[in-house]
Amino acid sequence: MHISTISLLIKRQFREHSRMYGIGLLVLLAFLFFMFLIVHQWQDSFSGAVQNGVFIIGLFVGGGVFSNAMFHEFSSPQSGMWLLSIPATHAEKVVTSILISVVFFLAIYIPLFYLADVLYLTFTGTFSIEAILNPFKDNFYQFFFLYFIFNGIMLLGSVMFNKHSFIKTLLASVLLFIAFNYVNGLILGLLIPEASVVSSIPFDSFLFSHQGENVTVFLTEKTELWTSLFVKVVLPVSIWVAVWLQLKEKEI
Repeated sequence: MHISTISLLIKRQFREHSRMYGIGLLVLLAFLFFMFLIVHQWQDSFSGAVQNGVFIIGLFVGGGVFSNAMFHEFSSPQSGMWLLSIPATHAEKVVTSILISVVFFLAIYIPLFYLADVLYLTFTGTFSIEAILNPFKDNFYQFFFLYFIFNGIMLLGSVMFNKHSFIKTLLASVLLFIAFNYVNGLILGLLIPEASVVSSIPFDSFLFSHQGENVTVFLTEKTELWTSLFVKVVLPVSIWVAVWLQLKEKEI
């Protein structure tokens, strides 16, 4: 793997898609501002940190579309063959797509969100430094690690599916998420058969009912450390490796 080749691939990507990226940024800014206006219009129906909600929706919607477009050439045999024939290794192509869809996207999305946030607060006459979203409050930054996983899933789907990869990937992700939560709840039920599991968050905690009382159980500090490393590092890297393996096996 050569840094010079990755640099050339990044330049090629921006040169060939600069117009589309420019339009996409304007659409994303308009989408964020539109979401803020919806929240303001029906603010009596919302409670809590609405800015956090807008940030998450914009991050995963915009990031999902952008990540899925990294290998959009596979939508047709001709462009797919051209992408595979580019004089670069599969690893270099995957690293390039990750850098663009993660590093570049976040570097653009974060200031773009704050621009929309400031415009919204100014528009509603509520602007102040304290009113701007603080991503480090209440560990909100954890969603960035979830985005890494989501990014890997969208990249993997764009390589696996030739047609309608975005919809197919989202559908497969939802089904896998439902199945994973069901299995997680089933395992918890087997471990504590005398209690009734009310809800659970994989790799975090679960809530069960025992003798009419709801009890929340969290991971131990040591277990939480290893689980955090798995979710934040091992899982996204594993999915990115799967993207590389799938790209190596790709046939048009």
